[in-house]
Parts: sequence; C-alpha cells; structure tokens
Amino acid sequence: MRLVLRTLILTTAALVAAVGVYTVLTLPPAPQQLAAKWPALVAAGAYHIHSSRSDGTATVDAIAEAAHRAGLAFVIITDHGDATRPPDPPSYRHGVLVIDAVEINTAAGHVVALGINAAAPYPLAGEARDVIADVHRLGGKVVLAHPDSPIREFSWQDPGAIADGIEWLSADSEWRDETYTRLLGAAARSAVRPAAAVASLFARPDRSLRRWDRDARAHAEFGVAAVDAHARGLWETGEPRRSTWLALPSYETMFRTVVQAVSLDAPLSGDATADATSVLDALTRGRSFSLIAAYAAPATLSFFVTTAAGPSHAGDRLPASSERAEWNAMVPELPAARVVLLRDGKTVATGQGRVQHRGPLDAGVYRVEAFHPAGPAPWLVSNPIVIEPPRVDDDQPEPSRPEPLLPFTLAAADWRSEGDGLSRASISNQGTDAGIELKVGYALAPGPPSGQYTSAASRELLQDSVDRIEFTARADKPMRISVQVRLRNGRSARWIRSVYIDPSPRRITVPLSELEPADLQTSQRPVAAPLQSMLFVVDTINSRPGTTGTFWISGLGFRKVQ
Repeated sequence: MRLVLRTLILTTAALVAAVGVYTVLTLPPAPQQLAAKWPALVAAGAYHIHSSRSDGTATVDAIAEAAHRAGLAFVIITDHGDATRPPDPPSYRHGVLVIDAVEINTAAGHVVALGINAAAPYPLAGEARDVIADVHRLGGKVVLAHPDSPIREFSWQDPGAIADGIEWLSADSEWRDETYTRLLGAAARSAVRPAAAVASLFARPDRSLRRWDRDARAHAEFGVAAVDAHARGLWETGEPRRSTWLALPSYETMFRTVVQAVSLDAPLSGDATADATSVLDALTRGRSFSLIAAYAAPATLSFFVTTAAGPSHAGDRLPASSERAEWNAMVPELPAARVVLLRDGKTVATGQGRVQHRGPLDAGVYRVEAFHPAGPAPWLVSNPIVIEPPRVDDDQPEPSRPEPLLPFTLAAADWRSEGDGLSRASISNQGTDAGIELKVGYALAPGPPSGQYTSAASRELLQDSVDRIEFTARADKPMRISVQVRLRNGRSARWIRSVYIDPSPRRITVPLSELEPADLQTSQRPVAAPLQSMLFVVDTINSRPGTTGTFWISGLGFRKVQ
C-alpha cells in the first residue's frame, strides 16, 4: 500500500511539474509598459461590463475599484435589461467615471443602448428595427453587440438593421471557438500573466471588421472593442448572479486586456455629468481608438487626412474628389510598431511607427490598424474616415400613382376580442370631428409572463389584393401594438409588424412587405395579397403582465399601387 501511495504521489508531482514547466515555457510576453500614464486629452476606459445586477458577479462599486487599480478613467456598465429601469446618473467612484447603459435582447441579437436619457415607457424588445427606433426616441445610440459570435444565438441575424456602432472586437467571443486544450493552457498561464493569457486567445476578427467596413460606407458607424466582462466561470450562466465558484477572468484582468480610449477636447473635469457627456460624444462620433493593453500600454493612435480645407480626423466623412490629400497615422509610443492604412479592408500603405500616404480622395472607408509582436490581433484600431462617392442624380422613374384608399369599417360590431382567455379587451366606438374611432380598452392578465395577449380582431376583410395597410392611431400612453394579418390562402398563419403609438394621433402605413411571420419559418414575405382578417394586438413583447390602457384606431383602409 505504501508503494502504491508513494507511486501515486510521485506521479502526481511529476505531472504538476510537467504542467508547470510547460506553462512557463509557453507564457505569452508580459505586457509592455510604454509610458507612466495616459495623455491628459486621452481617457482610457472599458466598455461592455456586467455587474451583479444581471449576470456579472460584482457590484458597480467593486467594478469601479477594479478599474481604478487597472488605471482606467471610465467604465460603461451594460447590464442586461429592457430599458425600463431608469439609467443611473453618471458618478465618480474610486476616481473612475461610471456610465450606465443597457444591453437589450432583440429578435436579431443583442444591442447596447448608450446614452438613453430616461426609462423606456414599455419594455424594449422584438424586431431589431423597432428596438433601434425606440432607443433613438429615448435619445440614445445603438451598438451591435458581439455580432459575429461563434454562438449563433449571440450573433447578429439582421443585416438590414442600421445601428450607430459595432463591437469590432468582443473579448467574450474570442474564446468561444477555441479547443478545450487551448482554454486549459490559457487558464494555467493566467496564474502568471492573466491579461496576456486572455489576449493569447485573440485573433484578427475578420468578419466583424468586414461588416464594419461595409456598413460604414452607407452610414456613420463607430467601432468599439468590448471587454464583455462578467468575472464568472465560462460555464456559468443565468442572472442575476451574485456569486460564483471561480470569478475568472477577473474584472481587473479584463480591464488590463482591452481598452477603449477616447480623444477629448479638454481633460475630464471631475463633474460626472459633463464628463459622461464628453466621453459618450467622443465615443459615438468616432473620436476613439481601441487598444489591446495586454500587448502594450499606454499608447495613442493619431489618424488624420489633410486637404486644402485642413485636417479631418477619425469619425469624419468627406466627399470624394481628385484633390490630392495626405494621410497620416502614428503611434508615438512605439516606433517599431507596424502601422497599416486600409481602404475598404485592403492595405494602402504600411510603415514603422507611422504611415504616410499621398493620393486623391478616392471613395472608401479608411481605417488604421497597428500591430505588436505580442499577438496576431490588431494592437491598435482607429475609427474610420469615410470618403463618400459623389452622388449620382439618375433620372428617377415617375412615382406610381396609388389607388384610392379602400376603407374598412370600424363599427364595433365588426370587431371582436381575441386573447389568451385571461386577458381582456373591450371594443366600442366614439365619434370625432374626423369620423368614427374604434376604441380598444385592454387589460393583460397579471402574473409572470406566460404568453398573455389580447386584441381587437376584424371579421371578414375585403376580397381585393392589397399591398399596404393605413390607419391613424393614438393611445393613452406611449406603447407598441402589433399589427397582424391573416392572409386569404386557407392557412391560419399570421404576419406581424409592431408600431409605436402615443397620445398624439399619427398616420401609420404598414407595407405588407415589412410583415414578419409570427408562427412559421420562412424567408418569404407577402408583397400584395387578399387579407382574411387583421388584428391590433397588445402582448408581453412590449407590455408587462397586468398592464391596462386604451388605444384608438381611425381611418383604417387598404391600398394597392398600380
């Protein structure tokens, strides 16, 4: 027995020693310290952080303390939610500016809402275009979160949605396509060099960079690098999560791994409200750059193009022309860095420590990536300068003449309530100067969300084939209702489109081509079709259980275009 025990101990010791030797021999380079501190006009921060209010493990205060130890000036907290929680006002904690944001789940993936000025009047959810419109209505900007995650349920599924920004790098996505062997190796090396071990899993996120270049051609889109920090075991899910078996990688480790730095017009003042405005303004205007601090830090990236009108910087958009311009980018802290100027993802010029290029203002999306020997991922990434192609005024075809509106009755007798059996709708009429209105009172059943819904459903509709629905709507408070139709094709499948209404009457047009399938999987959309029936629905996508209220519909009709 002693011999067996001794053999077991010696074998275990040998394995531990072998793992230790392997870990030491394969350690990534230690982060390179390039300067004592960040320049006064550069604020280094961390974007996309989860606290114990959702699926992170530390309080906001503890997160700010970790950011202070990592030398950051600001953090942006992005707990999961539906935006109905009022955003916390900006504050300084442990010398770190804390900015509150929210990560929202849409039908197409996750988005981060930055800078919303108040709580949403109803839960933000559903189609991506609707959530984006609602965030804009609240004064915020929308960032696509981890758009190319290897996990399909986390990746972005709506290429037509127009966001304001994109996470070109998500630290939470970089490890998800790694083998268990590489993950275990990185975990072992993290005991010695935690930030460098995390960054050793990074590669150049080609798909996200291509997506960014493509989208920036059509509209202003800023880019950010996301830490997506949770400080919990990679296998742990669920929220809220206030404790964890192994809080790794820690918040401080992630803050020392990826940094989003903003370029300011003036140093941070210490006034939290004013400073948060400055940081978010710089971030959303593209006056920022991303840095893998686990390679080397602090470092700055200067990127500008000079024309006869003067210099333009990252985030600017200029018209294309044959005018000669001079492009400049530099990383003053590391003259040995390889600096690359890209146009639409293709190399235009390279240099050591800086790059300079002279040429015409050809249309394209221009960005800069700088590389460090410590890893294959871009060490520094600028926001783009976009040179827009000249507008072409083609002869526009004569607009088609819409046929007259085919009105449909709003008499209460022609509408009935449908619902889940517990929720209720009352349907009546009232007269106005503009004519008759359909008045719909609704009351969703209380309790946990379980598919509660209620609606006003029409009886038989017109036989004509139509391509759009038109109506005027108002409500006693801001809300979303779902406009739904059943096509006259012998099937009970429903097609839906959410619309925003509030106390001000507004004319709403819903093209059939914008309807989404409610209960079947198909990539097809109706263009013009005869309708069997239509419904105005209130459900728990954008209303909480127990919600009551009233909305009014008038001027309902259908139209087809010749």
